[in-house]
Amino acid sequence: MLDMMTQAQVSGTELKVRIEKALTEKGLKKLITNLEKELNGEHSFLPHEVETRIREVLVEAGVAVSQHGGWYRCIAAYLLLPRIEGLLAIKSTSEKKNIAPIVQKLRNEALRESLSTFGIEAPARYARTSSSTGRSHVRIPREQKQQLVENFLDALPTFEGLQEVLDTLPSNTNLMVKQIRTLVNRYLTIADRLQAKVAQE
Repeated sequence: MLDMMTQAQVSGTELKVRIEKALTEKGLKKLITNLEKELNGEHSFLPHEVETRIREVLVEAGVAVSQHGGWYRCIAAYLLLPRIEGLLAIKSTSEKKNIAPIVQKLRNEALRESLSTFGIEAPARYARTSSSTGRSHVRIPREQKQQLVENFLDALPTFEGLQEVLDTLPSNTNLMVKQIRTLVNRYLTIADRLQAKVAQE
C-alpha cells in the first residue's frame, strides 16, 4: 500500500501529488494544522538541519509551497506521508466516535517512521503507543512527579476551607454551588489518594 512506503521510496512527481493531495483533504486539515503549529515555534521537535533537508526535498519535488499554506504546513504533510492513506481511510469512516486513538496511533507511527529516515528519534510523546487504546504514555521523571504532587497538595487548605463553607449550605442550592461542591469533593478524594501514596513511599 502507498501509505506503507517511506519518503525515500517516493520522490518527484509522485511525492508532489501525495503531499498536495494530503494538503487539500478536508479530513486532514485539523491534524496537519496541529502539527504545523508544533513545527512553527521555538520548541519545534524538528532539528534545523532536518527541516532544511525536507525543504530541499519539497522544492525538488515541485510542491507549490506558497499555494498550500507555507513551509511548515507542507512539512507537516510530508511527515505524515507514511500513514496518509490510513489516516484518510479512518477520517472518512462514518463511525466518528472512537477514531481519535486510531488517528493518534497512525500519526505517531508516521512521525516515527519519517524522522527515522533522517536518523533521529521522535519526541517521547510520539515514541510509544499503547496497543489497547492507541494513547501515548510518556514517563515523567520522579522529581517532576514529586513536584507536581506537592503543588497539587499546596491547594489542600483552600479546598478544606471551601468544604467547611459548603457544609453550612443546604444541599438543594443552585447549579453553581453544586458544581463547586463536585469539584471540591473530587479534589479532596484525589488529595487523599495522593497523601496515602506518599505515605507508603
